Amino acid sequence: MKVIVFSNHASCIPVLHYFYIKGWIKAVVTADGKSPSEKPIEDFCNLNTVRFVKIERLGLTNILPALFEDLMPDFVIMFGFPYRIPNFLYTHPRLGFYNVHFSMLPEYRGADPIFWQIKNGENSGGVSIHLVDGEFDNGPLVMQEPLVFIPGETSGISIGRHSQLALLMIQKLTNSLSERNRTPSLPGSSRISSYFPKANQHDIKINWALQGASEVEALVNACNPGAGGAVTFFRKQIVRILEVSPVDGTFNQEVVPGGVIHADQSGLYVKCFDHKLLRINILKLEEGFLTGSKLTALGVKVGDKFEDADPEYKQLNH
Repeated sequence: MKVIVFSNHASCIPVLHYFYIKGWIKAVVTADGKSPSEKPIEDFCNLNTVRFVKIERLGLTNILPALFEDLMPDFVIMFGFPYRIPNFLYTHPRLGFYNVHFSMLPEYRGADPIFWQIKNGENSGGVSIHLVDGEFDNGPLVMQEPLVFIPGETSGISIGRHSQLALLMIQKLTNSLSERNRTPSLPGSSRISSYFPKANQHDIKINWALQGASEVEALVNACNPGAGGAVTFFRKQIVRILEVSPVDGTFNQEVVPGGVIHADQSGLYVKCFDHKLLRINILKLEEGFLTGSKLTALGVKVGDKFEDADPEYKQLNH
């Protein structure tokens, strides 16, 4: 079997390794400059002498046709690729052109499904594999497996778990195609279709005045590592929070949401909109990554407060 993989996300590495061990991988295609995580993909290809192709949008119509004619792939799969593939290439691979998506389609269509599922407090996600058609995340489903979110897991941890499930599904799919020479299919889903765009600077801000502790925690987890942390302000500086822990109990005294109600060597404790508490564990400031306890040692105290980010703030490292 001759395989081409389209990906701009390092979560595809286990799949690339599987295809390499099988002797199937013939090329990997990435969109030029679209993601810093494409570097591990390029490194993998260079190390294993796999053809690596970077394309801009124009390359979809002038580079890909020549690549397909040269390699004559039997199986093509996309794994986090940002461009829409030209229609005339869908039917080129003998065994199909597929896409891997980290949600139970048609729910959470879009570029960043793990971020939105964690931010929205979903209890479970999943992996879908579908044939590619003219719309993003919209072709006929061929495989689908649910995956329960672990309480408190970050988007990075979740993506790793989803990628391992995707590997098992791709192994099953390619084995089925090799044995039966036909594409499996699933009945149409009864799930309600939803679409979420790529998260922007406003989606990653903490709103202390409106968000309860569970919502702030979900946002922080969703923003780690892709967004570099959930954004807030502290002493007129942009701060990114990367890890928090819920604390039992409530604090009903007159402290504004985001206010520090306790600070010691165990960390910073902050009141949320619903009077519940969060311990701030890890933050990123201009000075670097710090723990809540380190900030306490540096002079942060009861009465200090985290504030809603200025709506005009400029994104940092995102």
